[in-house]
Amino acid sequence: MKVLLFGPSGVGKTSLMRTTCLGYSFVKVANLQPTKGISRENFIFRGLLEISLWDAGGQERYKERYFSEAQRPQVFGDCDVAIFMVDAINIDAAIRKEFDKFLASVKAFSPSLRTVNVLINKIDLEDAREDEVFEMLTKDLTPENHKMCTFTPVSVKEGSAQHRLIEILDSMLQQRSIEMQRMSRIRASLDKLKAESFAEFLLFNRPDGLVISSTLGKLDTQPLKFLTFELGSLESNVHGIFSTVMEMQQKPVAPLSISAVIYEAADRFVIVREVNEHVILMIITTDKDAKTVPNILDHISEKSSTYEQLLKDLKWSSS
Repeated sequence: MKVLLFGPSGVGKTSLMRTTCLGYSFVKVANLQPTKGISRENFIFRGLLEISLWDAGGQERYKERYFSEAQRPQVFGDCDVAIFMVDAINIDAAIRKEFDKFLASVKAFSPSLRTVNVLINKIDLEDAREDEVFEMLTKDLTPENHKMCTFTPVSVKEGSAQHRLIEILDSMLQQRSIEMQRMSRIRASLDKLKAESFAEFLLFNRPDGLVISSTLGKLDTQPLKFLTFELGSLESNVHGIFSTVMEMQQKPVAPLSISAVIYEAADRFVIVREVNEHVILMIITTDKDAKTVPNILDHISEKSSTYEQLLKDLKWSSS
């Protein structure tokens, strides 16, 4: 699925893309250099939907190329999602002209597109004038174009822009019947694992850390984050020591040799298992019986036909 992120230079497009899709913190993207030309990032959203996000640098020399007859079909063609991003402190007639050209181009080369999402960023700033920016973009806009556009005031710094982008992508996901069928199969596998092991199962996607599915139904939580999974959620040299010991015993160490971390709570265990480079499974037990952890580990190994079926449902991850 192609997502086009377009707009003037310095409005926060790359920051939005990296914090939402690549799991970066805002501090890490606060001083990014301007994007040169179009940057493309491919990732799997919620473990189901393959996204190709086109982040178009907003400098004038690049925009001239985007709107040229040679590049317009490539840049604006085949868009499944089109996002025009501006900031809330810049009232400039040139932005309106760019917006009009953007609308004309996506309508011409992505005729099946029904909605254009307009994000007015930086509303967290004291001198933000989002109402004036909205008026600038909508004044004398044709009824057809006005109906096509959805305007949302957001802040990348405060997280509302990321939340809005996830909402947009979730909406697209819901429209994809094949992906939804796969989601149903994944949920069925998790429910069966729960029934067999009496524990709750949560499946997370990497690198965005979002929940793919869980036995708890819809779960509103912060994305799961790890610095380095082999070491749990904290940096350590455990994996390095383990690798050295295995080398001394002349046993090869695969990338997923340390694939599970077990946390102990007051009355239960939390097991976090790296299924593969794309998927992380979290299991929360209902008790601390001595047999609980071995039982769970049996259910998430090759011994379990249910777990094997779950791996098949996640076969996109090996592509």
